Amino acid sequence: MATSHVLITRKRLLVLLIILIVLIILLMTRVGYWSLWKGPDLKAQAESQWVKDVEVSAKRGSIMDRNQQILAQSAAADTVVLLPEKIAKAENANEIADQLSQILEMDREEIYQKATNTEKKEIWLKRQISMEQSEQIEALNLQGVAFRDDVKRFYPNKDFAAQVIGYTTLDGEGQTGIERRYNTTLSGRAGRQVAETAKDGSGVPNGQEMMIQPQDGLNVVLTIDEITQSFLETACKQLYDIQSPESVQGLVMDVTNGEVLAMANIPEFDLNSPPREDAEALSALSTNVITANSYEPGNILEIFTAAAALDSGTVSGEYICTGTHAVDGEVIVCNSAHGSQDLDNAVLNHCNVGAAMQADAMGRDVFYQYLKGFGFGTKTGIDFSTDTAGDMIEKRYARKADVAMMGAGADIGISQMQLASAAASLVNGGTLYTPKMVLGLSDAEGNMVETYAPEAKGQTVTEDTAAQIKSIMENRAQSDGISIAGYSIGAICGTANQYKDGIIVQGNMISTYIAYAPADNPKYMVMITATGIPATEKAEMVCAPYVQETLDGALKNGNIMPSENVSEQEKVTVPNVVGMELQEARDILANAGLQVSYDGSGTVVSQVPAADEEVYKNNTVVLVMETKTMQQEGNEMVTVPDFTGMDIITARNTAISSGLVFVARGSGVAQDQSPAAGTQVSKGSNIVIDFKLQIASEQ
Repeated sequence: MATSHVLITRKRLLVLLIILIVLIILLMTRVGYWSLWKGPDLKAQAESQWVKDVEVSAKRGSIMDRNQQILAQSAAADTVVLLPEKIAKAENANEIADQLSQILEMDREEIYQKATNTEKKEIWLKRQISMEQSEQIEALNLQGVAFRDDVKRFYPNKDFAAQVIGYTTLDGEGQTGIERRYNTTLSGRAGRQVAETAKDGSGVPNGQEMMIQPQDGLNVVLTIDEITQSFLETACKQLYDIQSPESVQGLVMDVTNGEVLAMANIPEFDLNSPPREDAEALSALSTNVITANSYEPGNILEIFTAAAALDSGTVSGEYICTGTHAVDGEVIVCNSAHGSQDLDNAVLNHCNVGAAMQADAMGRDVFYQYLKGFGFGTKTGIDFSTDTAGDMIEKRYARKADVAMMGAGADIGISQMQLASAAASLVNGGTLYTPKMVLGLSDAEGNMVETYAPEAKGQTVTEDTAAQIKSIMENRAQSDGISIAGYSIGAICGTANQYKDGIIVQGNMISTYIAYAPADNPKYMVMITATGIPATEKAEMVCAPYVQETLDGALKNGNIMPSENVSEQEKVTVPNVVGMELQEARDILANAGLQVSYDGSGTVVSQVPAADEEVYKNNTVVLVMETKTMQQEGNEMVTVPDFTGMDIITARNTAISSGLVFVARGSGVAQDQSPAAGTQVSKGSNIVIDFKLQIASEQ
């Protein structure tokens, strides 16, 4: 019996021991699960309840023209946020939904659902609201409704150089154009703010806080000149309105260094409100056709074929055109039977047969060498977000017939940027430059921190060849009747087939005209292309008047003095018309013997040339009008206050109370403003104020 009792006791102890071991293992497993496996998550949740870690956005840099006139900048804006825990305590979710739905024009139920979602500490309701909306919400003093500082990208000139500048997302990420190409440079580096907080998100008295300051982005300074850009856009819009093509592109280039002074694509769009809801339309409107798309250039390419023939020494004494020319079974068709002609006349006649003969005489290797030398078939290297290489048959696959066709501008795809760069090389004596759109980078004080020098890529033809080709171009300008008083001009032009889905659009053409001046010492070249014009005998002349108008403006804006009859021209002093109404300013300038160019209405904000400068009589004075830079919201007029010496908060409140939209540049104390104090502007106009830090002088 005793033995049996002992065995039972031992069995019971063994069972208890096993149960205890199992419990210990389960407990250790549970502890390990929460401490090792779930530990990091629990720690993160705990920290999220008492630590607030917020990214501090860096200020995005501005985009400026070559004279550091603002084309794109970031302005302060408010974002409305909801604090559900505070709203729950105040029990005012219904009031918030009722009030904010009206002010923000949002769905009431959506606001109510967010306001009652206590699983989140903070919910962003609507970003980048207007100042008027901020004021209305602030006046309600709603518990659980707060504001967060936000930044909105602002384009003072709306659709000005839209495809060049590009646009950003609401978060400030560059999507197209310079905004995309230099996104990292413009964005800067974000900072962080870490602070202890209470459960409801409010601050803790004497709590610890750490701040890593953001590094603001740099400004991108373009080669674009705002005045020359205005001349080009005005001319392109006139062509678009009068001739009704599908699209118009224009470009102004300094042929001495490859800098692009102006670039336009019509139709354009307002960068402040891009049609984001229609991706297809936005893509079409925002594409910079000049750099992104290739097309079959047609007979304008024949000038380069002729230059290559001259430079390679393969020119024939005459080119007999019967209207067609067969090469290895392929027939090149000309616009007319020109008969016997020399090289000059073959170019002036747009003779496809003559160009095909020139390319055929050079042979594949030599002709391809020159095509590559002109930059066709490779990217231009332009500092922009798009840069197509075009479409050219690989040399090893090119037949003799392909070479002849390419000589006449067919079976090859090039971009307008490639065409302009190649033409500039003929104009400047044979140097092919990498086209430039950015001069460099500047800091918040306007100091250049990086500059980009012109880059010569190579020699396309010799100076002697370029001189002979320029003589042909001058004859073209004279025969076309393109002239600007006091300047010698050269020109080339041509037409090309328009394609859609790989099929020629019957009855429509692409027209291109290029002109440069002064012909004896070239500086500026203007190119305008219109797509979708009627195929008429003089289709190549569609763009000519608008090229002439733009070139005239570029020469005068660039202070290129006339080379003819200069001594006979009278000089006059430019009157000061800033602040005057348009008609009064025009009358005063006309009485002084000056021409006037303007875009907009209202009062004159600035003028070029400036007051008291001496210029030749009949020169053009460019007026920058109030409506060009100010967004109007009504007809009520207000007087602009003097913001000099105010800090940002005071200036903002003053602007708002005056009915103006506040746009700040820099930090510190107000030093300058546009428009000037005392100017009459429409209520709702923008007031741009420059703030600078005051540095105490050494004692």
